[in-house]
Amino acid sequence: MTDSEKWKKGFFRGLEPKYKLFWLYILDDCNHAGIWEADFEIASVRLNSKINKDDVCRVFAHKIKVFDNGNKWFIPSFIKFQYGVLNDNSPTHRSVIKIIDDYDVYNISDTNITNIEPDAKPIIKRFIQPSIEEVKEYCNDRGSNVDSDKFFNFYESNGWKVGKNKMKDWRACVRTWEANTPKDKTGRKQLDNKDYNKF
Repeated sequence: MTDSEKWKKGFFRGLEPKYKLFWLYILDDCNHAGIWEADFEIASVRLNSKINKDDVCRVFAHKIKVFDNGNKWFIPSFIKFQYGVLNDNSPTHRSVIKIIDDYDVYNISDTNITNIEPDAKPIIKRFIQPSIEEVKEYCNDRGSNVDSDKFFNFYESNGWKVGKNKMKDWRACVRTWEANTPKDKTGRKQLDNKDYNKF
């Protein structure tokens, strides 16, 4: 996606023409996690204009983070614009989150780049494993017949996965267990060991 509002923004309007073109270029040339492999020689050829590394670092100081000895640029606002809230249940988002975590890009400190925009960091929605107390409280609040200890131990032992997929919502999983729990003669649902294979 491209930001059609950029032409109205003071930052972009105030750029010299070659820097406008350079900004558009690196947004197109970076990877899906907003990391540009810095190659000023190629950029100069493609833009038909000499691009000086020191000049562009100064111009875009509040928009980038430079790392890997200057060989990579990270554009924090790229991720926030492209994805909004990152959710590690989405395969595409998971790939972006992995790159963010691998490079630890939000914690890069660069002596030349110190004033990165504070609101550029996206929110990452990650699955948080519940405690046994949280599971028990949720089951009690619902009047659930799910054995909270068995539920917790089952998913704790398999890494909080549903089949081969990472769990998205443990509360929804509790509700699924309720629906799939067979009833005994009294009408109360009971979960036998053989039924764990259903989940």
